[in-house]
Amino acid sequence: MKENYNNEVMYYTFPDFEQFDFITHAFSSREGGVSEGYYQSMNLGVKTADSKENIRKNYELFTEAIGIKLENVVIANLNHGNNVRVVTKKDAGCGILKPFGFVDVDALVTNEPNLAITVTCADCVPVFFVDPVKKAIGIAHSGWKGTALEISAKVVEKMQEEYGSNPEDIYAGVGPCIGMCCYEVSRDVYEEYLEFDYLDNAWYFEKDNDKFDLDLSRIIFGTLAYSGILPEHISISGLCTSCNNHVLFSHRAQKGKRGTMAGMIMLKE
Repeated sequence: MKENYNNEVMYYTFPDFEQFDFITHAFSSREGGVSEGYYQSMNLGVKTADSKENIRKNYELFTEAIGIKLENVVIANLNHGNNVRVVTKKDAGCGILKPFGFVDVDALVTNEPNLAITVTCADCVPVFFVDPVKKAIGIAHSGWKGTALEISAKVVEKMQEEYGSNPEDIYAGVGPCIGMCCYEVSRDVYEEYLEFDYLDNAWYFEKDNDKFDLDLSRIIFGTLAYSGILPEHISISGLCTSCNNHVLFSHRAQKGKRGTMAGMIMLKE
């Protein structure tokens, strides 16, 4: 992914998405906010114990840096499931300027302009979607549970149902997340993916202690391709949140004492 700076705010974008002048998208880093301690500094986790004032200020700084108005932000109310919500104007501000109007939603889609659909992550995978033909977008929070529930496929299905999207037209970006280098899991988690017959053998590494290193990005790539998205339309960030926890929050590397990053995507008017 590409590093971008605006004032002291550093954020990431997908180079392949730069061809679409009708969208704004970004994934935040730890840099450029006002939070302190292990939340330092750009904590965008609305459910963390950081002060509401700090979180609000961080969102103001981040959205200003990427050219989005705070009142247009809509944050997913995460539950590590695979529910997808269609976002409309009435949802504007949910999660930051007003209470959540929905529960248990890990993915958002819309075809309405000026709605910055948002997911928060700190090791889990943010997945961005753009349909340049139907002018529709989506975003998903895909932890190991959401990945096992094929939430990315659910987003593609929802975009087909709601907007008539052709999967071959959709572009997807798999954002920064914990990498295979740092993501050791137990056998029960590994077994969640054994029925994914569209995967090759490179999505895991079996260790001697009955543990497994998983590559969530690779699993999601397989899910996206199986859903009909062309492989050449899928971007993988390759940034490990754990390895790079000096600039990215990581739940595992920071042993739970951490802030949260946000991925946003918006259709311009």
